[in-house]
Amino acid sequence: MHAELKAKAKEQQTTIADVGCNKAYFSATALNYLAPHYGNHLQLLFKLHDARGVYQKPCGGCNECLQQPPNHTVGGQATVDVFCFEPSEIHVTSLTQARDALYGPPDGTSKPPGQETKVNFHITQAAVSNSSGIARFPVNCTGNVCSLANSDQQMQEVKITTVDEQMRSRGLPYLDVLKIDTEGFDPAVLAGAYESLANQRVGLLSFEYHKLWKRSRGTLKECVHYLDDLGYSCYYDAPVLAKVSGSCWQDAYEIRRWSNVVCVRRGTAMEEELYAGSYLAKAKRKDSPTKAKDMKSSKAG
Repeated sequence: MHAELKAKAKEQQTTIADVGCNKAYFSATALNYLAPHYGNHLQLLFKLHDARGVYQKPCGGCNECLQQPPNHTVGGQATVDVFCFEPSEIHVTSLTQARDALYGPPDGTSKPPGQETKVNFHITQAAVSNSSGIARFPVNCTGNVCSLANSDQQMQEVKITTVDEQMRSRGLPYLDVLKIDTEGFDPAVLAGAYESLANQRVGLLSFEYHKLWKRSRGTLKECVHYLDDLGYSCYYDAPVLAKVSGSCWQDAYEIRRWSNVVCVRRGTAMEEELYAGSYLAKAKRKDSPTKAKDMKSSKAG
């Protein structure tokens, strides 16, 4: 996350769209970089979710709330706008209560006393897909894998929207970060963001990839090529990044195992940051001393 947000240091405002917000631990991780003066946002949210007593795993399915704050933060942010989209009524209720306690209702004109950064946390109860309309969603969803495909539970109607529709209706010129985690429907969300992506109005894109993609019949290869055509380079997100775009694509990458993919606009400082943390850069650095040694030996001969 640090590499992706490092380029924000000289800017004054950041906009994040968190699609499939769940307990908002992704946004909290980003806020630990962008608005550190509040404290550890992950732990602040966890304590409020836990106190409500409706979650079996209030810390998150992978204990996300235990992640330590970063050693390096991004300074100079006057405001951070988080747009949280979540179809589960239980999650939305918990998020709203936590938001009001931590940040207050969204208000672009003021910030809490003593805070250097104002966090505007917008919450919308809606599913995000490739078209607008109405769908049915599980009523009592408290886990991490609920989706529009769960048909064996009590259901309620929820609004469906698209990234492009939200960008237009809210007058958002740019998303610094677009995170997608919709339990297998990430390809549909990407399709509904075509206009925003084609016009380079998304800086960083992160989505989850796993076996649940069978729900939408999408493939990683299709999505990576789609994003490549729109000007985005994609990597498997890991301690050392693996590029999957362009000529780096291999069919072996279609693993359908729980993983994350991160994409950035080509030709940007953020792309340079991702490349620097990739296997490609690591191999190049390792190879450079050998080449230099060979050249020196050749000249000496």
